[in-house]
Amino acid sequence: MVHVVLKRPRNGESGVSLAELTIVIVVVSIAAFVFTGMFIEAVKSYQFIDTEKGMLQEARYAEERMARELKRVLSPTSVTTAAARTFAFVDRDTAAVSFSWSGVKGDPLLYTKNGTPVTLAVGVDSLAFSYWKADGTAAAPVTSPSTTDIWRISVRLRLAKNGQSVDAIGAAFVRSL
Repeated sequence: MVHVVLKRPRNGESGVSLAELTIVIVVVSIAAFVFTGMFIEAVKSYQFIDTEKGMLQEARYAEERMARELKRVLSPTSVTTAAARTFAFVDRDTAAVSFSWSGVKGDPLLYTKNGTPVTLAVGVDSLAFSYWKADGTAAAPVTSPSTTDIWRISVRLRLAKNGQSVDAIGAAFVRSL
């Protein structure tokens, strides 16, 4: 326990009065309150940026992986599904490959190869595949193995976490068929 003894200054001695001490305590308290608010805002800002950075890295990884795999489409007849939220095909190694999202916000984007699913991104808010012909016009969706003229695939992916979201838009050219 600390005891503070305030003595009244004598003729030649200097000292601190109770009023001066109270003023110092109030000023220091106000400064601490202001700096605490600034510190809390800095931490929130850091958390916001860190979350956004993580989601962007995840979205970029997913798009790069999809682009790499799409270059492995075996032939024009090896595309089995080309829908708004699913793209499936047979690759050069005759492995069944698909990218899909259930359509439920928060569910993951899955990459499945030979029946083994791997999560490419979590917290998916939306996913849309668009298909294009070589002349730039829209290609027809594919729902069963058939010859397709899909030349390029656009992917729009939105990830959401803690009230934040990031959009990633990319395109990949399907291997020359």
